[in-house]
Amino acid sequence: RLSTGILYLTMGNVFGSPKKTLKEQLRENKRMISRAVRELDRERNALEREEKRLTIEIKKMAKQQQMGAVRIMAKDLVRTRQYITKFIEMRSHLQSCALKLQTVKSQQAMTEAMASTTKAMVAMNKAVDAPAINKMMAD
Repeated sequence: RLSTGILYLTMGNVFGSPKKTLKEQLRENKRMISRAVRELDRERNALEREEKRLTIEIKKMAKQQQMGAVRIMAKDLVRTRQYITKFIEMRSHLQSCALKLQTVKSQQAMTEAMASTTKAMVAMNKAVDAPAINKMMAD
């Protein structure tokens, strides 16, 4: 028999998954963005290999005076180069999103540090009796 705590952790809430903390969400989103960037890099590398193959093919067909095939391959080459440019743009957009996430994470850490500092200062103010110290200093 499973305890309800383990069941809750493995199956999640009945009405949805348990709410994640900001830190967990940031880590998960950063991981997803990194995975997407790697996938884009793989696709771009494949397109660049295809571009090299096409240029070699075009040169070979041009030597054989097959201009119809060269024209079709040239259009395909232009299309491939446009896709490569789009992949580079998408990669930079994803990296800017990752940078924004990092900024949010830093701001969250700063907020937590300020909150703990504030709590410490409140505790110190409660512990220190300012009027008594002033009276002692005056004497």
